[in-house]
This record gives sequence, structure tokens and C-alpha cells, in this order.
Amino acid sequence: MGIEDSGPDGSAGPRVLVQELGHPLSLPAVPLMGTCIILPRDVMTRLLPDADSQHGRWIVGGMARLFSEHVRSLLCSVPELTIHDAPQFARATQQMVAACLATMHDSLAAARPQLHAALATQARRYIEKNLMAPDLSAQRLGAALGLSRSVLYQLFESAHGVARSIQGRRLERTHAVLCDPTEHRRIADIADEHGLPNEAHFSRAFRRRFGCSAKDVRGARVGRLLQGSARVPTPCAGSAHLGFAGWVKQLRAS
Repeated sequence: MGIEDSGPDGSAGPRVLVQELGHPLSLPAVPLMGTCIILPRDVMTRLLPDADSQHGRWIVGGMARLFSEHVRSLLCSVPELTIHDAPQFARATQQMVAACLATMHDSLAAARPQLHAALATQARRYIEKNLMAPDLSAQRLGAALGLSRSVLYQLFESAHGVARSIQGRRLERTHAVLCDPTEHRRIADIADEHGLPNEAHFSRAFRRRFGCSAKDVRGARVGRLLQGSARVPTPCAGSAHLGFAGWVKQLRAS
């Protein structure tokens, strides 16, 4: 099987080409960039009774994107894999191949964990890429990836839903900006830039996630700058959130 970024007609999007190595194959006279996966014949025939009829088939659309995502994730994981991990990843890839080539219930059921993992990766990448967009929502995410609300809920069940996951990433980005010593904008402006325009709602959500206020985070940063190389605990690390005024009082008392 070969995976490339465009099909034989030049259309955009990943395409998966199935090739029987014992048969001749005609390809267009254009440069092709992609990844090849070779599976033994006995593995394919065990997974798919009609494996011999798949030669020369192009897989496009959602299944091609899912398989491409699975392969990308696999390639990224290779440096950390051991010989003991190989059988598990081989089975996962075989099941993904079967799911792409067949609509049989058994094949799809066997590959369900890999399908969900690939979908979740796609969804999180889309969220990261569009995190600053004010209209980013479960509806927009589902429309972009062609997923129903029920599927999205399953993918983000552990994060308590798509909206909560988006909000969490926005809060984490905001927290990182507030820790930047070169950032001096108003907290409300930073929050608004990250899709959190309601100040009261942002304040409650920030404290709930980090255990301290956004002002405390900025105050701790200023305090560390004022004390130079002195070791100053962050307000989130302790039970008392002093804020900027508290840090100044401590400095005067020292």
C-alpha cells in the first residue's frame, strides 16, 4: 500500500493505493511522494477474503485520511518503540488496512480503537491550528472533519466534551502568555485574543483550572523579576495567592 498527498488526478488530500506486488501496475508519469507499507499475502487474505481483488484500488476520503493519520503517528513513535512493541503496532496497522479496504462489520469493529485514535489526533490538530478562532466549536470541528456530534462526544469523553477541551487549551495558552516576561498587555485583552472574551467567565475558569487567578500568575512573574535570581515559589504552588501587592510587601519586609 502506498500513501501520498494527492491522487492520480492531482486532487488534494491523502490517497491510498493498493498494489499486489506480483501484478504489474501502471502509474501516471508524475512525481509521487509518499510512504509504502508492505504486508504479507497470508496476512491480507486472512483479514480480507477478497484481498486479491483489491489490486490497483485507490482509497480516498475519510478512510484515506484516517489511515494516513495512523501511519504518521506510527512513524513519529518509531524512535521510542522497542522490539516488544512491534507485534502490537503491526496488528494495529493490519486492522487499519482491513478497515480501509472492507466495510465488513468484523473488520471495522477490530480496527475501532485505531480508528478512534486517528480521529482524535485529527481533531486535536484541527483545534490547535484554529485555537484563536472565535467561532471554534464542536459544530465547526464536526463539519471540518465530517464527524457527527455523537462521534465527537466519544472522542472527547475523557476531556468532558469538545467545548471543555477547547477551553482548556485556550486557558493553557493564556497561562503561557502571562508567564512571558516580554508580555505587558492587559489580561482581558490576552484572554479575548485567545477566544475567552467574557472576563468573569474567564476568571472563574482560570482559577478552577490552575488554582490561582491570572493576576496571581502575572504577579508572581513580576515578583521573580524584581527579586532577580532569588528563588520565589509560584502562587499556584502554594495555598496562599499573594498577587503583586503581596510580593511587594514581602520585598519591603526583607
